[in-house]
Amino acid sequence: MTRIAALGKPATAWRGYEDQPARSPWLPQLADDGPPRPLKVDTRADVAVVGAGIAGVATAFFILRDTRNDVLLLERDRVARGATGRNAGQLTTYFERPLGAIAEQFGAARAAEAQQGFDGAHDLLDLMVAETGATVRVERFAGHMGMFNLHHLQVHLASNLIRRAYGWRTEACVVSEAAEFRDRIPVEFDGLYDVVPQARVRELLEIDDDRYCAVLSDPKGCANSGLLAQQALGYLQRRHADRFTFVDHTDVTSIAVGENGAVLRAGGHEVSARYVALCTNGFVDHEVLDPAGSPIELAADQRITGRVAYMAAFVEDERRPPAAMSYIRNTTIGGDEAYVYVTRRTYDRPDDVVTLTCMGGPEYPFHEPAYDPDALFPGALLTEMDSEVRPFASGTRPPGRTYDFHWHGLMGYNDSGIRVIGAHPRHPRLLYNLGCNGVGFLPSIFGGHRVSRALAGDALPSSIFDPRVS
Repeated sequence: MTRIAALGKPATAWRGYEDQPARSPWLPQLADDGPPRPLKVDTRADVAVVGAGIAGVATAFFILRDTRNDVLLLERDRVARGATGRNAGQLTTYFERPLGAIAEQFGAARAAEAQQGFDGAHDLLDLMVAETGATVRVERFAGHMGMFNLHHLQVHLASNLIRRAYGWRTEACVVSEAAEFRDRIPVEFDGLYDVVPQARVRELLEIDDDRYCAVLSDPKGCANSGLLAQQALGYLQRRHADRFTFVDHTDVTSIAVGENGAVLRAGGHEVSARYVALCTNGFVDHEVLDPAGSPIELAADQRITGRVAYMAAFVEDERRPPAAMSYIRNTTIGGDEAYVYVTRRTYDRPDDVVTLTCMGGPEYPFHEPAYDPDALFPGALLTEMDSEVRPFASGTRPPGRTYDFHWHGLMGYNDSGIRVIGAHPRHPRLLYNLGCNGVGFLPSIFGGHRVSRALAGDALPSSIFDPRVS
């Protein structure tokens, strides 16, 4: 699914918010980074990993864990200060397009294998947390998506057909006994859903809007990926001091990829590496060139472009259990489909522990030369979110109340809706783990593990994640 900028009619009940300072809830939980550590000399490494968000840190973690390579991790800002520290902090394992559509392009077997890989990223996260000793809070629970027509239901039950055909767990689905389309559900989906009273749909989605008459449920969760990245980085520096180097405030301006390795221009110095792994959002201002000096590119539908996602959050008046809900808003899935989402999680502050409810949905394409993460949050957009999304987040919170956090983040998307993971087909010294596509950070961890397996020499079967050329 793709969230689009327009949420609906503008709010009219009150005058609206002024522009607000951007403030992410995840960055205040990070420890002090200490003094900057820029690259000061020319250097060499087996693997140069570019980008110290959760994708880059996870990639470095698994390479160091599963191979004997030494790793240089380069960051142009500070650890986790990009999209990793300005996301929605969700643990999800779905794709940005229906699994059935992926199966039509790549075959059902590859689609099912990819879904199993994403689902297994929960275990990779647990491994990463356990081995690094990270104290980041990780909460898991069943998440629920609201649907309101037969098309929505058929698209998602078709995904369950693929899961079932390849022996993988299916997502739980319920349909209201009051759904007008209940008698028209194709028989091929028998056994993939249960019929329940409409009251059960309201209970799962925590709303009174009876337009929603079906629910898809699956394991979800919440965690501060920025804090995990920072704590995992500290572990790598302690555990692998002989094989791991981290530099920040070091901007990579060019990468020349050759037959035997790559040369990076970084912070005014030269880095020679046997391999380079790009774990950026994919649209930063560096060149990636082949031996002839020509740009190295991916297939058109894999090339990354930016979208700025906007989110807001408020502290609940009393503690509530963690939860995640999303609500489809367009009639037809595909293209620019709008949906809004709500997450509720336990939030640690210096002096107490509270429940934080986060809400989001609006996204805008980004085409400017540079992104300012500290740009003001538009008051008009916050007013619209307060009108259109707040009722899903809380049935009792009145309009116009102050939000504790409002932030935005530049996310990497591509037209394929699928993360790019692995070696470039014509330049095997160049590897990728990028393209979040707005589906949480578990795929970043999965990607880091897959890159490490490639560098360990595992014979990986072809997959939907493989980099391609036009």
